[in-house]
Amino acid sequence: MMERQTKKPPDKDVNPKKRKQFSWKTIVGVVVALVIVWQLVHAFSQSHGKSAGQRTPANITSQKPQPTPTVTLRGHRIAAGQGPVIALNPGLVSPGGQVGVDGSGFAARTSVVVLLRTAHARTGRVVAHGHTTANGSLTTGFTMPSSMTGRSATVVVQQPGGSQATAQLVTPGGMGTAKIVGKAAGKPGDTVTLSATGFGPGEKINVFWGRVSGTPTATLTADGSGSIGQASVKVGVGPVGPTTLVLVGQTTHTTATVPYQMLGLYPTTNARPYAAKAGKAISFSGDGFAPGEQVLIYLDASSGTPAMTANADSGGSFSVNFVVPYGLKGSQRLTTVGEQSRASVSSGFDVLPYSPVAQASTYSALPGTTLSFYASGFAPNEVVLVYAGGGAGGGGQLVTAFRVDGKGSASAAGQYMVPSGVGPTLTFSLVGKQSGGSAKAKVSVGSAKQQVSVPPQPRYVLPPSLGGKQPKPSPGASHS
Repeated sequence: MMERQTKKPPDKDVNPKKRKQFSWKTIVGVVVALVIVWQLVHAFSQSHGKSAGQRTPANITSQKPQPTPTVTLRGHRIAAGQGPVIALNPGLVSPGGQVGVDGSGFAARTSVVVLLRTAHARTGRVVAHGHTTANGSLTTGFTMPSSMTGRSATVVVQQPGGSQATAQLVTPGGMGTAKIVGKAAGKPGDTVTLSATGFGPGEKINVFWGRVSGTPTATLTADGSGSIGQASVKVGVGPVGPTTLVLVGQTTHTTATVPYQMLGLYPTTNARPYAAKAGKAISFSGDGFAPGEQVLIYLDASSGTPAMTANADSGGSFSVNFVVPYGLKGSQRLTTVGEQSRASVSSGFDVLPYSPVAQASTYSALPGTTLSFYASGFAPNEVVLVYAGGGAGGGGQLVTAFRVDGKGSASAAGQYMVPSGVGPTLTFSLVGKQSGGSAKAKVSVGSAKQQVSVPPQPRYVLPPSLGGKQPKPSPGASHS
């Protein structure tokens, strides 16, 4: 029994310290072996991928990109990833102005490209190049193109490998300067001399008065420095009182303004002759309106549909001829209004009445005598209506009619047979159908020694040749 208790197993004789050292070395060896195996496998996979025709860009790793980490700052979650960053100074610049670009976080000692990209452009426009320092910082700049106006753009700085930094840039329409040489007051049609700076080289510049759109009063051209030395410009139409001369560049949309005191227009008009009969021509002229504007001429009114229109010349004058229409009588007013300037003036003319004279072919006649008429002083080529026993509105009966010639005269025109039972005096009224002029003619009717019965002639109907309607056929009707 004692001998069995003193006997020990063989593994109990191993030195514990020595066994511990052996286990540590074994672990290190295993780790090294695993690293070597991983490298071999990785190298084999890369070579296998290249042999299969795959190409991996140098700036793209085989690992999936990790999402940019974010942090919460004052309640807003923002990106906090590392990478290149740029700042613009200034970030609001007019066309032609200088923009400074400061950056950091770029690769050390490398060339970069600065691009300007608009919202709707797929590719950017190269505006500058730069080179980073040993610590990856960047300092460069560029001149804002004159074509970039009134919109925002993005400045992009790219470095080799594809990484980039961006910043927003805003460029409003530029503000130029302008001034008037001499007195800054006048009326439309006057001439001012002005100078301006701050526009694009060789740019076309529209000139407006009291507005910034529509048809310009004039168009100027800037020199190579974007300036205008001295230019003469006609004062355009603008509101009376304090107004503004506005210059707008067609390309850069640069704007320059100058205060101006607009004086009122006081036009005049004149009719020659001052008095005329209907059917006669009158020359109507005026001056003092805005140069080139349309003038509206109203008859006995100041609005509505104008009776006539005319265009003022470069000096604000106009002239138009018109024929006095039939139906006007007495004093008439013509009101002329400038369509743009709204300057107005009123003047008038008189319509003279027609005062014709007439007589019958004989001063005395017996029943059965056929009369004709002589007349003068009527309107040219008008129809004269002859009434027996009174005028057109006095109960007289239309007995004949005729047309006068171009001088308003007629000889032995019309015909009328004196009936029995009239007299001792027969009165005729001759009335111009257009002019309304009226003349009287009287005939003494004597008594025949032998009684003759002459019936009244049939009712007269104005024939179509004299402006009457086509008569309907009826038994016993006769026409003269």
